[in-house]
Amino acid sequence: MIKLVAIDMDGTLLNSNHVIAPQNIPVIKKASASGVKVVLTTGRPLSGLQAELKTLGLVDSDQYVVAFNGSLVQSVTGEILSSTVFDFSDYLELEQLANQYQVHLDIENNDAIYTTNHNINTTVSTESYLLNLPIKICDLAELPQDLLIPKCMYIDDPVKIERFVEEIPSSMQDRYNFLLSDRGYIDVAPKAATKANGLQKLANVLDIKADEIMAIGDQRNDLSMLNYVGLPVAMGNAIDDVKAVAKFVTGTNDDGGVAQALTKVLGN
Repeated sequence: MIKLVAIDMDGTLLNSNHVIAPQNIPVIKKASASGVKVVLTTGRPLSGLQAELKTLGLVDSDQYVVAFNGSLVQSVTGEILSSTVFDFSDYLELEQLANQYQVHLDIENNDAIYTTNHNINTTVSTESYLLNLPIKICDLAELPQDLLIPKCMYIDDPVKIERFVEEIPSSMQDRYNFLLSDRGYIDVAPKAATKANGLQKLANVLDIKADEIMAIGDQRNDLSMLNYVGLPVAMGNAIDDVKAVAKFVTGTNDDGGVAQALTKVLGN
């Protein structure tokens, strides 16, 4: 009996045009109306989910998101149930690595995208648009040391990022989670912040067991939650590592794969 469905956003719920595949909307609404918790589980902040939550009718205070790859678990009205965030000293270490390899590093929280890089590339501008967050360019000394930092992100040319991810020192990988979430994007979170850990914290609040949860994803940052839940599902466009841990593979994000999976499992 599935009581909660955790759904990734980019490459899963959203199609190639970065909007919800229309096939998904009525099926998700029906699942939610039947009492199944539908939880967007994503690297995005809550501010970058508002349009999708409204479209899906997930706007009441008893609806939840796992945001920033598990760093924040929140109600859709903004209440924080759980937080696992960076210290400012962590950010300084990540910034030093960015400078060493000449890649762009951002801080993302619910208020803005912060960067000390004065040369804003088009990938960063696109991220700002998709997340509905302003870009704040600050000198390092201007960043408040008590700034809430649930997530950092290296954003740059895809070829440059793919080369960089291969060269991240093992000492850094032991301390932080570096997740290639899409071409040109590396999400960085505290070691304890994963989609699995965020989802588990929410499940504990809701008194839902792991084998009562279905999760759908496509990328490496989805692997932790797919390994945690009782029913892991891979998108047709998922990477091979995701397909390898899934109970079954559904359609692609452009074909309404989420709707297909929900219909198969819930009978909607």
